[in-house]
Amino acid sequence: MTAKSEKVVASSDFVVSKPVAANSVEPNLRDGREYKESLRDGRSIILMGKEVEDVTREPTLARGIDTISSYYDAQFDPSTRDDLTSIDPKTGRRFSNAWLVPYSKEDLYAHERTIRVSTAQTFGTFGRPPDYGSTKAISFVAWNHLIGKGDSESLGKIENFLDVGRRNNLLSADIVVDVQANRKLAAGEMKGRLRVVEERRDGLVLSGAKAGNSAFAQGNIGTISMPPPAQSLPEECMIWAAIPANAEGLRLLLREPLTSGRENVDDHPLDSLGEEADGILVFDRVFIPSEYVFSYKNPVTANIYNILGQFAFWKIATRLSYRAEIFAGAAQMIVNALGTDHIPAVRAMVAEVVQYAVVLRGMMVSAVEHAQPTESGVMLPNHAFVTAGRLYAIENYPRIMQTLRELSGQGLISRIPRETWERTDVKALLDEYLPGYTVSAWEKNKFFNLIWDMTCGPHAMRVALFENINATPAPALREELYRSYDRSEGIQAIKTRLGIV
Repeated sequence: MTAKSEKVVASSDFVVSKPVAANSVEPNLRDGREYKESLRDGRSIILMGKEVEDVTREPTLARGIDTISSYYDAQFDPSTRDDLTSIDPKTGRRFSNAWLVPYSKEDLYAHERTIRVSTAQTFGTFGRPPDYGSTKAISFVAWNHLIGKGDSESLGKIENFLDVGRRNNLLSADIVVDVQANRKLAAGEMKGRLRVVEERRDGLVLSGAKAGNSAFAQGNIGTISMPPPAQSLPEECMIWAAIPANAEGLRLLLREPLTSGRENVDDHPLDSLGEEADGILVFDRVFIPSEYVFSYKNPVTANIYNILGQFAFWKIATRLSYRAEIFAGAAQMIVNALGTDHIPAVRAMVAEVVQYAVVLRGMMVSAVEHAQPTESGVMLPNHAFVTAGRLYAIENYPRIMQTLRELSGQGLISRIPRETWERTDVKALLDEYLPGYTVSAWEKNKFFNLIWDMTCGPHAMRVALFENINATPAPALREELYRSYDRSEGIQAIKTRLGIV
């Protein structure tokens, strides 16, 4: 294990614009009200061509913020408190599991419990819930024995950043993906690629852009990193750092909303929760103090994205495994609602969804059970199981969605809005004509509204696209599995059997 670096003393003023965790009982936690207040910080957001003055009051963003707010409230709920928080043995105070550096399997299981709660909250449609954002920083601690060779102060800076995030219960987002541009150009010729345009004694000045940035508009901070491949990356683009959402010179250009006007919880049980906002993040000479620049011009850091991403990849795959359990429950409820369990083909389709859930969940259980500490002492799930799980998840996800659609039949096409159902001249007829096997007509209608939001609507399509890109395309995952999976025991067994030296 590498020796710990000296603590870098850094001010939290840069990433915390105002006190956000001021609860007297749990000073490291904040409730939903405090979370919302932390977002009123003068950040620059453009949605549908207009400046958003207050993200907590803009309808599309506000519903997603309300959903995230309930996550923060759940930290104080006795039924979920122990799933979302841990007690710091040094201070005796609770803090969010999002900022828990795992040094044991017990710590990994604490993260698992948190992922299960956040997945249940939105059925996994929020790919960047509050429990995700610190993953890159934790990975920097895990692989400090590699990073520290080129960035001797990196560990101290990261530990300070984790401490700031933990004490303020911050919501962090990923700032990873480079903007899409002419791929014929060399990396240094891409004008939009984020880069350092000025090196100052007290920090760096950045210009350029990043894509994706899911939940950054609804979060507090983001961690800038480099996506693969980075082999030909110019030195001025080799940067890992933290940035607050309200940094001067930073603007977020959001995509069009997908759940706008879908406030009715009966007609849209999931879309009514809002959505994560994605967009292009534009840097116009944005200054980052040295204490929040974790790595710069370090070719080691620039070329180990898949290694640094291991903890994040596990969280992604674990969330998908819990989503898969929801899919299996949905498949069975469709059968129960329609009374189609006597049809062999239907049972086979449900079994396919169950298989997806069981295999994926089994991979994630095995990943934790076979976890090992890195040379820097951080416990990480088995990378081979995680990579195979991610590959299995995204390859089968479209088929599972289509299976749920096919099981539903016309139930997805003939959904009736609540306003129509409540008309006195049609309600009785609908109640009489459309009953389910184990549910009333109205309950069946609401249920298929949920399946629509899960599998068919614009938001569902965004989530499906996000899962595919978020988990890395299948060919790249196969390459990573080929590179990382240890086949030595199998090879040696064959050599021994054949007497090959």
